[in-house]
Amino acid sequence: MAWKNATVEQLKEYYYSEFPERISDIPEFIRGSKSKQIGIAFPEAHPVEGEQVPAKDFVRRPLFDNGEAYQNNYIDQWRGENGIVKFVQSPGSNDPIEGKHALASPALIDQPSIPEAVYYAVDFYDRNWALVVDIDAKDVALEWAKQQLTTVQNKTNEEIKRETGVFEAAPEGYPYRFDDIDRSIEYGFEVKEFFRDNLGSTATQAVYSGQGCHVYLYDEDSMYRYGEQNRELITHHLIHELGIPIDKPVTTDPSRVMRLPYSLHADVSRVVTPISSPDFDYRKEAKPQFLTDADAPLNDSQ
Repeated sequence: MAWKNATVEQLKEYYYSEFPERISDIPEFIRGSKSKQIGIAFPEAHPVEGEQVPAKDFVRRPLFDNGEAYQNNYIDQWRGENGIVKFVQSPGSNDPIEGKHALASPALIDQPSIPEAVYYAVDFYDRNWALVVDIDAKDVALEWAKQQLTTVQNKTNEEIKRETGVFEAAPEGYPYRFDDIDRSIEYGFEVKEFFRDNLGSTATQAVYSGQGCHVYLYDEDSMYRYGEQNRELITHHLIHELGIPIDKPVTTDPSRVMRLPYSLHADVSRVVTPISSPDFDYRKEAKPQFLTDADAPLNDSQ
């Protein structure tokens, strides 16, 4: 099996046909009625209204900061006339800001206005009871590769991986092996156990991210609050005591954005999916419909 990059046509198909049907499945602590910040990455830099302003390959927009207008009503936030779904489907047509930094209308540019990736802001400033841990397959691969060599002194990370065959293993050409994705998911459930056993909370969620695993702790009622020092202590324990190769800045940076569950990871054509077991098979269970249809056998009438 090899990865396939999603084409622009496939991105459109996913965000217009499949994504709207997944909204109610987004975990409530993300989907709920509070104001949102949504980030969009584009396949190529998107022109903006200002002639002297550079095109943007990524934008981050505040949405639904409307006081009580959307209290307890995530439906309008996501599916309404000015909802998040419409912004994701066509950012240039539905940009909530105006002026020279606003995205140019798709009618005025010679390229598609469709996201390559969709993110949301974790906002630890307002939610200091939440934690996020990112376990990336490329970091898992590096730790594995280092263990295969007698010395890694004076070698770059790429050289270490090339010497141990990481780039030649499936999926060929990527800085990790499928085994490393499997291991990142296993690590994710070890992090969930750490949250339960050491922080006393089962309000956790593991998410297959496309090339690794994200783990959330979202216990608003917990006695714990996680300031800068606590986050440093937690990341130190995960990395140095438990040996889990997490991406530390994801946990410690209060302004981080994360891939939105049920968005599409275009580099690998897999759906970012909340999971309940380390046995989750992303090869099959995270496939978007356009791949499922393409893999379906033809019947006699076709």
